Amino acid sequence: MFDKTPFRTEVRVTAPGTTLLVLSGDLDYDTAPELFARVRELFSGEVRDLDLDLSGLEFIDSSGVAALINVYNVAGEHDAAMRIVALTPYLRHLLRVTALDQIFRLPQEQE
Repeated sequence: MFDKTPFRTEVRVTAPGTTLLVLSGDLDYDTAPELFARVRELFSGEVRDLDLDLSGLEFIDSSGVAALINVYNVAGEHDAAMRIVALTPYLRHLLRVTALDQIFRLPQEQE
């Protein structure tokens, strides 16, 4: 059995209507429902734009990827934009091979 890194979310309002959701730890089968609940809670307020910082994620499985798709769908249901503002090279690669880089707005790569 391997050690899991606790999943954490941090919410910051960066501008009126814009919320930054910072994720860290392991986003997997056990923690994906926590992310979904947090996002539903955020959209009960005045969120018009949701920015995700994924640079602190240490592990993500297929349930975690599905959770990100669900976040995108919830944003769409609320006529809000969702974009990823920070991510690791591994996550960028994962989103590319799953073609999710065609759906999610990703930050430009640093040279």
